[in-house]
Amino acid sequence: MLKKESAASDAKLGQQLMAYARSLQEEGQKRESEEAYAAKVYAKARSGQRLTPEEMSFLARTNPELYRKVLRAQTLRRELESRLKNCKSKQEAQEVFSAAVGSISEKDPDRDMIIQALNQAFKEFKKSGTYENLPETREEAENGKNRKKGQGTMEYVQNGNGYQEVYLTEEEGIPFVAGA
Repeated sequence: MLKKESAASDAKLGQQLMAYARSLQEEGQKRESEEAYAAKVYAKARSGQRLTPEEMSFLARTNPELYRKVLRAQTLRRELESRLKNCKSKQEAQEVFSAAVGSISEKDPDRDMIIQALNQAFKEFKKSGTYENLPETREEAENGKNRKKGQGTMEYVQNGNGYQEVYLTEEEGIPFVAGA
């Protein structure tokens, strides 16, 4: 009877030891995965990429100083994105981007991270359809504005009687035929 109790006790102890060993192994894996996640988030933050709310929350809990830096970089990024949306030409967009980068002090300890964030924002904007649809220069943008206001392209043609006839191009949506 004593042998049966001892064998049962040994089996129970063995199961407990195995469970403990498994929990230590799982905890080690969990710690490794947390460290890998932290490394991924830190790298993403330093490269100027946009962080998810979960990643920002993780940073706030684990590295408040880096969190503040990332928050500042993301704020400047959003400001640049807002300004880019209001640009009327590709030339103006480039100038807005250059001004944003130029406004960051050489002595700013977060300069590299902020510039990375601004670069990412400008790359995303350039890939967008909004950028593709912009005219190249301010002059082209101004000419496009004039056309939209009804000051469109005119064609002057002299007819057989020597009279000049004026036609608006059809892109204006108001074709005009003289003598009709």
